[in-house]
Amino acid sequence: MKRSLGLAFCLVLFCAPAGALDFGVAAKAGTNGIGLDLGIGLTENVNLRVAVAALDLDGEDEDVEVGDDGFETDIDSELDFDYGSNALLLDWHVTGGSFRLTAGMFRNTGAADITGTLVGSTVISGQPLDPADFASDITGEVELADSYQPYIGIGWGRAAGGERGFSFSLDLGVALLDTEVDFEATVNPVGPNTLSQAELDLLLREIEADAEDELDDYEFWPVLALGVNYAF
Repeated sequence: MKRSLGLAFCLVLFCAPAGALDFGVAAKAGTNGIGLDLGIGLTENVNLRVAVAALDLDGEDEDVEVGDDGFETDIDSELDFDYGSNALLLDWHVTGGSFRLTAGMFRNTGAADITGTLVGSTVISGQPLDPADFASDITGEVELADSYQPYIGIGWGRAAGGERGFSFSLDLGVALLDTEVDFEATVNPVGPNTLSQAELDLLLREIEADAEDELDDYEFWPVLALGVNYAF
């Protein structure tokens, strides 16, 4: 899908008349990480932007609540984020000035490696589960999104077709997330509940569902980015 964004941008460049395009490039930093925007002026007030960003965060602590009602406990976990994003955006400079309305498609391409332990005993779908039922840590991955999601926002910045030279930009917006969680662990066959690996795997699927429900609180991803732009 990253390739499709690049192809879309190149198609616009190829199809436009020679000498008719105005370009802009920006170096940005914000909640999406550190990255670049490439902009092209489609009309006097409308720009097309392709944005990419990346950021690594190690050792972020997160407690994930799991278990049936009345039997909840936490997975004490550590997240190592390999975060990235890309987007295809349209900017409308409403009055021809720096203020713009932005809409487009945005994808969080990053994921988090997770390592955790069950804090206490719990019951999942009626099945008791104890920390001693595990012969290993719970490991897995949290994927922030597996597809492009809508993005809307506002911002300030010089249009690609505006006055040439350096300027500053600000983006404020919100994108949707669609998180997926995958857990793995090895069973302790002589644990207090004498679970088999197959039985533990089924419980892990339930834990994944609990974790995804909890992460639904992060369905809306805030986007804040500051940039230094150059319009050609």
